Amino acid sequence: MFLDVLSLLVGFLCLFVMVLILLNNRPNRKTNIYIVVILFIAGLQRFVNALEILDFTTRVYSPLKIKLSLAFFIVPVYYLFFRRLILVKPNTKTELYHFILPTVILIIDIVIFPFHLYNLFYLGFSLSYLVAILLLIYKMINTKNRSLLEEGYYKTIRSWAFLMLTITFSLFIFSNYFLFSENRSPNLLLNFYRFSSLLWLVALIYIFKNPILIFGEKVLLNSIKSNEPQRFLIWSQKPLKAIEEKDKTLYTNILNNIDTIVTHIQDLQKSLTALSTISFTPVTLSKELKVPKSHLDLIFKYYCHYSVNDYSNLVKINYAIMLINDGHLERYTIEHLGTACLFNSRFTFSKNFKKFIGVSVSDYLDNASEIHTI
Repeated sequence: MFLDVLSLLVGFLCLFVMVLILLNNRPNRKTNIYIVVILFIAGLQRFVNALEILDFTTRVYSPLKIKLSLAFFIVPVYYLFFRRLILVKPNTKTELYHFILPTVILIIDIVIFPFHLYNLFYLGFSLSYLVAILLLIYKMINTKNRSLLEEGYYKTIRSWAFLMLTITFSLFIFSNYFLFSENRSPNLLLNFYRFSSLLWLVALIYIFKNPILIFGEKVLLNSIKSNEPQRFLIWSQKPLKAIEEKDKTLYTNILNNIDTIVTHIQDLQKSLTALSTISFTPVTLSKELKVPKSHLDLIFKYYCHYSVNDYSNLVKINYAIMLINDGHLERYTIEHLGTACLFNSRFTFSKNFKKFIGVSVSDYLDNASEIHTI
């Protein structure tokens, strides 16, 4: 009974998140359409099956119970989800090729004669896609030279990929077990929906804790090329590591003020006057906020995702993006832009721009202009 209610709840939440993603889709935000499809499939399957089991209806609505050949569509959907998640660049024409065989099988099943789902054929089909997914995961793990912008989201994307891999693997194991089983009892499918709902509950909790997965997966470089100021993940709501013994007394004294101080720093990050006149270091912030430098040192040590030096340069680069978007380089040189952002030289500016954004200033401009000509 508990698992049936959970399955109903998980099904509803999957469909709810799917709607959230669709409603929050924007022109400059690249949504992974395959997570929408996966959420729809997972949500619909669990929701309608729970309705049947809990006697809310006597009719069968589950698509797989009606046409088992629809399972051939689910396999490439999961692969293409991982492909877009990890490689980012979608190629719709190439992606459509993956649905040719499932479409042929479905047409045969509906129009010509009932298609007998050979277990070895499906095993080979699903196994080939599982191997392809594992190769994508391997490529993601071994990718080097990420910009700091990409590094900021890498852990989130990596955890999400491994969580979805667990769900995908469980689906692969069950579907093949079901086909190889001599007695394909409906209870097998029902039990799979019940217990896999626990995995999906974990996935849904992770989605709600990481809204970037709802509002556009791995936006990263694509959104910044679309002239959207970047929202780097800079501050943490809780300590990033254990408080060292030598810092515990000070930490206890300022604990209740940490959120307020971080909020004031974030306000300064939005101030054009501050961005154009001060470097964001503990020394300058101490003067601006009238907060002891020791307090700021501790906050940077335990609550900032970047070193003090990287943080200062990050704020400058973010300011540079704002100036570029306002047409600064239409009137001035790159060297002037670096000076306006308080860098000591064009070399230092260019080096940090590439470090954080992943491309040079000129390449960034070229990519941005290409987007605006589409």
